[in-house]
Amino acid sequence: MEFNELSNEQRRQLIDVLQAYAAWRPAATELEGMGTMRVQVSKGRRYVYEVRSTVRKSLGQESLALRKRKAAHDARRKELQTRVRSLQAKLDAMAPVNRALRLGRLPTIAARIIRAIDREGLLGTHVMIAGTNALFAFEVATGTVIEQEHVATTDADILWDPRQSLLLAATGVRREGLMGILRSVDRSFEADYGFNAKNRDGYIVDLICPPTDQQTTMAAGADLEAVQMEGIEWLLAAPHFEQVVIAEDGLPARMVVPDPRTFALHKLWVSRRQDRQPVKRPRDKAHAAIVAQLATKYLNQRMVTTDMPWLPSELRALVRDAKALR
Repeated sequence: MEFNELSNEQRRQLIDVLQAYAAWRPAATELEGMGTMRVQVSKGRRYVYEVRSTVRKSLGQESLALRKRKAAHDARRKELQTRVRSLQAKLDAMAPVNRALRLGRLPTIAARIIRAIDREGLLGTHVMIAGTNALFAFEVATGTVIEQEHVATTDADILWDPRQSLLLAATGVRREGLMGILRSVDRSFEADYGFNAKNRDGYIVDLICPPTDQQTTMAAGADLEAVQMEGIEWLLAAPHFEQVVIAEDGLPARMVVPDPRTFALHKLWVSRRQDRQPVKRPRDKAHAAIVAQLATKYLNQRMVTTDMPWLPSELRALVRDAKALR
């Protein structure tokens, strides 16, 4: 058996964590995005400013309407701060239990990177997570645990839609693109010949995009480029699959990955490519088989072409073979 189902105790704890996170995330997102409102005196006059990150915008000279607006803003901010602190404390208290129950599966470094990308507003809009780490999303969604030999990994694949600029979207790392995000997580990340990033522990982050005539550098002067890879456009075109998972640190992380059936078919296609390293092909095929079973058995997704109109002809031709994988 390539995977096992969660125990009842694990299911109960997982449900509680996901519910707490579902309450925490919108409150934390709103709090982070609302900024602050401040009053500054200049030449004897009081002016109201709105501050978001490092950007300060003048709302004009203080008036009754602006005083009311600031009072409402401050009250809402205080309410959110109280809610976020309470829910964060609850999630923190759950973390050791999650670890004890072996629910923490996603490597901590991968989770920290994904959370940082999510905070920048890039996850699910500009990038998604693929490769081995995507399996953690599928196992949580199906209440299963995939055997460790299939999920062990020391790298992360980030799929980038080159039609979306990472640099322009990022709020806190405007001049460094993805490298700025990675270094905010771990200062030891360095670009390895420009095409991937590696930290002092040897953890590798690959930024991958479809073949394109566009410049794949994140920005002028940036030191990380996206590797162009055939077939990535099929994953980007598939519906997104969103799932909150639990990392090895015991805390949740939101993941956005490709549709599981498309992921399985793509893995099967990759396993049959002549240019694929022979040592990697069996693992690609195993991933295809596992995800195909999870999708059909637990997610009630039919492996039929009529249910997947986004599939290219190359993957449509593999649907029958994917059904037979075991």
